[in-house]
Amino acid sequence: MPLPLSREFTVAMHERAIDRCEDVAELRDMAKSLLRIWQLQASMSEAYGAELLKLDRKDVFGG
Repeated sequence: MPLPLSREFTVAMHERAIDRCEDVAELRDMAKSLLRIWQLQASMSEAYGAELLKLDRKDVFGG
């Protein structure tokens, strides 16, 4: 699924910032932050989906 144009601009902006970064520690911090944000988003999506389906999230996702 393609991203909306506004999100594509945001992705491109952050990609350029990553490309300019030469500090390995800063890149590691960025990667760790993005990993946490990605997992938080996945968790929120699971909870929202379970809520919409009126299911107990623990039964569906084991968490």
